[in-house]
Amino acid sequence: MSSVKQSYSYYAGFDGTTGLQASGAYVFRPNGTYPIGSQKQNITVLKGTIYDEVHQKINPWIYQVTRVYKNKEHAEVEFTVGPIPIEDGVGKEIVTQITTTIKSDKTFYSDSNGRDFIKRIRDYRADWDLEVNQPIAGNYYPINLGIYLKDEKSELSVLVDRSVGGSSIVDGQLELMLHRRLLYDDGKGVAEALNETVCVGNDCRGLAVQGKYYVRIDPLGEGAKWRRSYGQEIYSPLLLAFTEQDGNKGTNFQVSKFSGMDPTYSLPDNVVLLTLQELEDGNVLLRLAHLYEIGEDKDLSVITRVELKKLFTKRKITKVSEMSLSANQGREEMEKKRLVWKVEGSKNDEPAVPRGGPVDPQKMVVELAPMEIRTFIVTLGKAISRRLVNSDISLQRSSSS
Repeated sequence: MSSVKQSYSYYAGFDGTTGLQASGAYVFRPNGTYPIGSQKQNITVLKGTIYDEVHQKINPWIYQVTRVYKNKEHAEVEFTVGPIPIEDGVGKEIVTQITTTIKSDKTFYSDSNGRDFIKRIRDYRADWDLEVNQPIAGNYYPINLGIYLKDEKSELSVLVDRSVGGSSIVDGQLELMLHRRLLYDDGKGVAEALNETVCVGNDCRGLAVQGKYYVRIDPLGEGAKWRRSYGQEIYSPLLLAFTEQDGNKGTNFQVSKFSGMDPTYSLPDNVVLLTLQELEDGNVLLRLAHLYEIGEDKDLSVITRVELKKLFTKRKITKVSEMSLSANQGREEMEKKRLVWKVEGSKNDEPAVPRGGPVDPQKMVVELAPMEIRTFIVTLGKAISRRLVNSDISLQRSSSS
């Protein structure tokens, strides 16, 4: 298994004074890379029964806490960065690097809006001959869910709690951009530098950001399970709701114990319940998604099935209508209007993308192929006595909803 090392550095923002493009709110144009050192005496280690914790003061404006849980096989890094100093007249873009001995050969993978992971090759584009003018910025991509790299033995995965920029500038290393503070306008519309401050009286300071990311190393082929299952909890978490009590009077609030799902049934491990919403006409909007890509996992990248009768076990399903993804028209109607594109250079014998079959009105079983999302309007018998709550339900908790 590969070893892991973490470090910080910053990119100096280009000032644009020579007539070239400046680094700003919309443009990432670094002008040199500078390491940020850490002092060993500023490290505190705390050991507990649930997790171990390492507190590090990297410098006066970077602080992080690394937690390693005893019942989990990944590290959780919570960071605070800022206010970024600019007294030297240099704007700075702060990054952290996670370095391993993995031989990634210029290749890494970043997510597309939390779904597909797209293969990236440093300084390369499959569709045209790339002329490399920006070796750093030209290899940066938006990271909404996660980023990973691999070799013939191991995979290094990093999941994020918010959208950030990321890349693999060096083989075996993943990089995330955590904070930016710049001093020049990039001329792209905002007409000001990316130099946000917060003021208390006459004391104005640059913003500080807080966040988390999660790191894990797996044997080759095993990382997808963690990226998809745990990543879904991070990317689309359950939202907690609270109520207030009036003074010293306790609120008479009964905890709901209702469950519409068969207690012996749970959703397959590769399926997530994206939407469960009661509509104004009493019907239910149901949206299910397959979490895995084709070939991503040897066990879970397969067609799977959801039994609607067990999902709504306390109600009789009288009708199921499949809709478009946005549920504004029927799927059959949508497909009749779909345009057929003729792509230059495409082959007529290319295999069709697998899709789940139609829902049998008797069996009420929904098939989901890898990466497929299907949307339904479900009509239930009788009026719903307990209103369903609009919900985004994570894979790990959907069986208890």
